[in-house]
Amino acid sequence: MAKKKNDTNQMNIFKKDIPKMPEGYYSGDKPNPNLRKFVEEHIKENPYNPDTDDYNVPAFDKPIQATKATAIYNMHTYWSKKPHDAIREYIRHYTKPGDLVLDSFCGSGGTALAALMEGRKAIAIDRSPAATFITKNYCTPVDVEKLHAAFEELKKKVKPEIDWLYETQCDRCGGKATTSYTVYSQVFRCPRCLEKVALFDCIEAESVTAAGKPKKISVCPHCKKKNIDEEISTRSEKYGAIPVLVSYICEKGCKPKRRERRHNDPDPEKRRYFEEYDLAKLKEIEQKDISYWYPKHRMMNVESNSEPWGAEWRQGRDFRKVSDLFTKRNLWALAAIRNSIMTFENEIQDQLLFSFDACILGVSKMVRESNTATMAGTYYLPQISKEVKVPLSFQSKLEVAIQGWQEIGISETNIFFSNESATSLNNVINNSIDYIFTDPPYAAKVQYGELNFIWEAWLDFDTNWHDEEIIINEVRGKTEEYWSDMMRQAMTECYRVLKPGRCISLCYHDTSEGTWSLVQDIMAEAGFIVEKSDTALYIDTGQKSYNQLVADKVNKRDLVINFRKPKPGEDAVKIAITGDEDKSTFSEKLRAIIREYLEARPGSTKDHIYDEVVSRMVRTGDMEAHNFDELLRQVADEVKEPVKKDLFKDKDPDIFGAHEISRWYLKESELEVMDEAESAKEDAAAASVRKFMEKHLKQRPEDEGVHYSNLFEHYVYSVKDKPRRQLAEWLPDYFFKTETGTWRSSADEKEEKLKADGRARGTGRKIKRFLSLIAHGAALPEKERPSDATLAQWIRHCKMSGMYEQGKLLYEKGGLKEESLSDEVLANVEEDYQVCARMLDRAAQNKKEKKPKKKQEELF
Repeated sequence: MAKKKNDTNQMNIFKKDIPKMPEGYYSGDKPNPNLRKFVEEHIKENPYNPDTDDYNVPAFDKPIQATKATAIYNMHTYWSKKPHDAIREYIRHYTKPGDLVLDSFCGSGGTALAALMEGRKAIAIDRSPAATFITKNYCTPVDVEKLHAAFEELKKKVKPEIDWLYETQCDRCGGKATTSYTVYSQVFRCPRCLEKVALFDCIEAESVTAAGKPKKISVCPHCKKKNIDEEISTRSEKYGAIPVLVSYICEKGCKPKRRERRHNDPDPEKRRYFEEYDLAKLKEIEQKDISYWYPKHRMMNVESNSEPWGAEWRQGRDFRKVSDLFTKRNLWALAAIRNSIMTFENEIQDQLLFSFDACILGVSKMVRESNTATMAGTYYLPQISKEVKVPLSFQSKLEVAIQGWQEIGISETNIFFSNESATSLNNVINNSIDYIFTDPPYAAKVQYGELNFIWEAWLDFDTNWHDEEIIINEVRGKTEEYWSDMMRQAMTECYRVLKPGRCISLCYHDTSEGTWSLVQDIMAEAGFIVEKSDTALYIDTGQKSYNQLVADKVNKRDLVINFRKPKPGEDAVKIAITGDEDKSTFSEKLRAIIREYLEARPGSTKDHIYDEVVSRMVRTGDMEAHNFDELLRQVADEVKEPVKKDLFKDKDPDIFGAHEISRWYLKESELEVMDEAESAKEDAAAASVRKFMEKHLKQRPEDEGVHYSNLFEHYVYSVKDKPRRQLAEWLPDYFFKTETGTWRSSADEKEEKLKADGRARGTGRKIKRFLSLIAHGAALPEKERPSDATLAQWIRHCKMSGMYEQGKLLYEKGGLKEESLSDEVLANVEEDYQVCARMLDRAAQNKKEKKPKKKQEELF
């Protein structure tokens, strides 16, 4: 015994001291009142003096290959997560030890962790309490021995209850056994024999789609016995999920220990045990009340039982409470374990809660039977699910977390966390931050607030913060305008706190090009200058989501765009009206804004045009010295329309002019001016894209074309003087879309001439303008109405250019009078329309039929 004691003492001598965290570094689900003091102390140690500041670091210019297959990355799942190793390279490049790094959208803490591992100080801010909690635990040193001891104590506390919850009996020896997992299957009714059938029991059969492509279907087992393949559609009425299979482990020595049995097992003894022990246990649990606290929250705190609770709500996942996402057994187990965790001291409690939180989704009804995984970034409920044993999942997550904490080995602990909005960094002082690396929420791409709600409910955090979330969410009334306004405020705050000459790196991973142009405008308006790079900068983890592999307009890697705050005296690009312009410059800027607005919204009223101009001004009141009406009439024509009294009659004329409304349309001369001004830019951009295409296809001769995301990456970084139109808008004017959705150059002179003629006539722009008039319900001025022959040419152009949706709309909504066309032209038009419709159907069918594969999903 004495020898053992000496060995223990010797181990304690060499045990590494656990670094202490600064006092007040974390404030739970509230703003951190100690943050300002932390920033002030940093400024005292590292004062910024513009007269002596010699910071001059070139732009980071190296694409990064990284991996998600690390213990650190897998300690806790998060949405759109970035590997910390990749961020470390940016921090090493832009900062030195002791510098202060900020991430105002910290998520799961990749930036904060990378900063600490590089010996920098850090501030991690997020409006989601779950985000700052996860980040805090990633960045806090852990006494692994103490945590291990706490976990063993926890297991002893909950063992009697866990044993009772998962107990069953072995159907071989009749002895004690433990349920490992239970499979649940949704039940449907066969439309032929009218029997209720568990989808799990259905037989897989070969079939074909409407387009003639092979597919697999589930057929009724009862009808199959009669050699009839009657498909069981998962879109039909559901009759509830039932237990269909149990996997158990014998505790009395049977070999092998693990066995399974089914609700309709051909072995009557197995079937008897399934009913008398497995189903009986579930019934026993259902009849008892859970005596521990668990979240009673309704999803997103929405009281209605019929209205969608958020953008993540679907008819097929109509759960209304947090607790609805779990079986009663797993809900009980989670509540029991959480109750015991709350008896430990603060740091140990948080570390145990961190792994508890990490396992929650992996023991929910979202776990698929096929691969014991959930679909990441959504509340998808599979038709066949697996109830995974809670303590095993919890222990597994804790083991991964311990391995991750050991790999991290933090020695720098100068970090503060704050749960607050990025739009108002009141406790961060002007010109105090040395570098920002952040991954903002892009539009509606990831619904962070809704996805984090389950975690925050179980952690008993504030769940009423979502009015402040920066997101597009139609259900909650958050528009693109709201998102851009909030992003503008957030980036203005980043500009304010960043030291002049320093950089902010934005991760960009959106599925719509539209937000890219918005981000450029937002950053320029805030005052930032984009850092020039000759190549696309990205973080490539090698692992792709399902959408990244198959979708057309999806960025397949995380682009990183670097912006710099100019030093004093260095001019940033200004795209808004500042009020400092002379009369001529002001007038030209105003005309450009009106052109841009009316091209997108033909037929707008004057008040709406005026509002747009004023919204682009840095200072209000600058319009007073200029004649808005005069400038408007220089670029647009007024068309007066009668105001309807009812569906059939116009209002009677009156002296106030209320009987008519004025709408404004760009003059033909202005369209030509726009074309002349932009065509040179588009020609140059297209030449750059064409060169990239040729190089890409030379390296990959098996490809028919180049994916849009590859073109977009090249375009972002290689085309310096970008056209005003987005890439997706002008691409069809120069290139052809293949049947697989990729893009190619002209194959011969005939195709090249077709594109050149279309550009010369402005066909693509005219089609867009015409369809925009229709979409906005504007009355078509006679000069804007194309002839039937022109419509036929436009539909042909759409078919040839891969503009299938526009071609279909022109045929169906453009007012084509078929009787005015010759038989030959009419036949061609109908053929072109059929091609457009067929290509759209094919694209929709391909998207519908593709199913995610295991390697493309995040496993818990």
